[in-house]
Amino acid sequence: MLLFGSVPACIRAVGLDAVALGIARLALGALGMAAIMALRGRPPLATPAGRSAERLAPLAAIGGCFGLHWLLYFLSIKLASASIGAIGFSTYGVQLSLMGWAAGHPRPGLRTILGVALAMLGSWLCLPPIGAGTAGDGLLLGMIVGVASGTAYAVLPLLHQRYATIEHDERTWGQFAFGLCVFLACAPAAREWGGRPADVWLVVHLGIVVTLVGHLLWVRASTDLPIRITAVLAYLQLPTALAVNHLVLGEHLTPRMLVGAGCIVAANALALERGRKQLTPPDAESADLIAPEEPQGS
Repeated sequence: MLLFGSVPACIRAVGLDAVALGIARLALGALGMAAIMALRGRPPLATPAGRSAERLAPLAAIGGCFGLHWLLYFLSIKLASASIGAIGFSTYGVQLSLMGWAAGHPRPGLRTILGVALAMLGSWLCLPPIGAGTAGDGLLLGMIVGVASGTAYAVLPLLHQRYATIEHDERTWGQFAFGLCVFLACAPAAREWGGRPADVWLVVHLGIVVTLVGHLLWVRASTDLPIRITAVLAYLQLPTALAVNHLVLGEHLTPRMLVGAGCIVAANALALERGRKQLTPPDAESADLIAPEEPQGS
């Protein structure tokens, strides 16, 4: 989430448009992940089993949802504003909790509901005022598309947990490679492919550091962590982005934004405290004194 928080500042500074930048980021991510897998002796699609429909279908579903999320989020911002796009996407935590429950995960408890609600309130407080000149129809359509972006993103942890038997690196590569296919289909819509020489470093940061490293870590986290924790953790991206924008771009932080960031941090503390307690042995003080059982037989 700390890495993801640097994205808005970089996007504001880079000269490429959304489609071209998406293609560049996903291409760097897919190539970087393929190189990591090759160095580990397991390059993608190297075996007939790896190229089978049973293997590729889950990867295509993961990558398709990922690419669709990015595309819808960009479109929401274009139709309305960055604020509306962020508000629509902020429904992600609620949708993940409900979809996880429908998929057989534990029902969201009161602490989870409070944590998600507190995170959504914090997200709303962090947003700058919406311009009065934006058309009402554009606001409504942008909000609908933003909610759809949050829906596509909420499906990802469920898919990663559903197909956890597929190696972590391979699922991460599939997320990038098949997400790239979504953006390549939209390549004719790209208007700005060129940029300044300084943009190269921004694209490398967004493609390698944020996309490759950041999502490599997030795929691992969203696969291993309970849905109730993942639903809240993603909100940490917003206060991190505010801090980066303030330090790098000099954007002013209002008291309302600081309160909103505090709500999001408190929501995460609420969710993580619950997770820590559930992982703690009943007798925490003597847990370190409990020795493993002796094996039976020789």
